[in-house]
Amino acid sequence: MFGYHGRALLVDLTEQSVRWEPLDERVLKSFIGGIGLGTYLLYRHCPPGTEPLSPGNPLIFVTSPLVGSRLTTSSKFAVVTKSPLTGFIGDSLSSSFLATELKNTGCDALVITGRSESPTLLSIVDGQADFLNASDLLGLSTSETENEVKARLGRRTRVACIGPAGERLVKFASIANDGGRQAGRTGPGAVMGSKNLKAIALRGTNRVPVADSEWLDITGRDLTRRSLGPATEKYRTLGTVANVSVFNRLGTLPTLNFQQSTFD
Repeated sequence: MFGYHGRALLVDLTEQSVRWEPLDERVLKSFIGGIGLGTYLLYRHCPPGTEPLSPGNPLIFVTSPLVGSRLTTSSKFAVVTKSPLTGFIGDSLSSSFLATELKNTGCDALVITGRSESPTLLSIVDGQADFLNASDLLGLSTSETENEVKARLGRRTRVACIGPAGERLVKFASIANDGGRQAGRTGPGAVMGSKNLKAIALRGTNRVPVADSEWLDITGRDLTRRSLGPATEKYRTLGTVANVSVFNRLGTLPTLNFQQSTFD
């Protein structure tokens, strides 16, 4: 299928092993990618009754068919796991070059289970995994960790990592990536910390196949032009926080853990 590699990379930190799992075309068409595909994979790989901070809880990074296609706003990935904060399915979205690099490693999803005996840096280059010692990274902030990993593995490496909060299993800890981007909702950083996984480093050269490269280029230029127009100026200036007053006025602003929907 165009837009997909058609496989997930399964990493077992306990056994320090890696295997490929094919993703059927029917599955990809049904769940597309991102949170949908991540939820499907969580259902497949997370047995009922699994504790969120146990080795059996999968930590899943998922891309979508447009990732790596050169389209504006397409560099987004999802992290799906069983949330330590709620005990239910947890998902978080983040936008960065990490999404494209994950796709370029040759997989549509990365499924991590198990727990390392010692602090670990998981390096994946074109689908080949190395389990590196990360003891020297413990206690570092996410920005410090990313800088150290890039110094070790190369500046082109894309990094997802946790800081002291994730190491200490704080249930709302986030996963930082690409210079301060965050996958923050539902506490995936705590799950990463419970696996003794300090950082993930990605490099890849496997470009995803596209059906019509010329159409994609034309559409991409049009989307870029639209994204620089007046309708999106508030996002370029303030980010999504520009919508706070709008959501508050509509009564859809989560307040006090959504006990209320407006904030005075």
